[in-house]
Amino acid sequence: MSGRVTSLLPDGSGDSELDCAEAASLLDVPPTALRTWSERLSFPHDVGGGTAGGPRFRRDEIEALRDALPRAHSVTGAIHAARLRVHA
Repeated sequence: MSGRVTSLLPDGSGDSELDCAEAASLLDVPPTALRTWSERLSFPHDVGGGTAGGPRFRRDEIEALRDALPRAHSVTGAIHAARLRVHA
């Protein structure tokens, strides 16, 4: 993980939701880990509308979590930091 604070697309355009595979890839974690965090830690939020590919997640939550993971000492700490960023 690079730790960079950027949007996924240079101009910030694009879909505001990601499917589980896309989100997991951006976080460099397996999709099962992302689903577990969502279910057990309530973040990132499954926004529904999932298809056979599984849940969908808000892009801003995934970006915040991606940026927090390299600096955090735990997944729980990264989730706390990401929540603060998204809800600031």
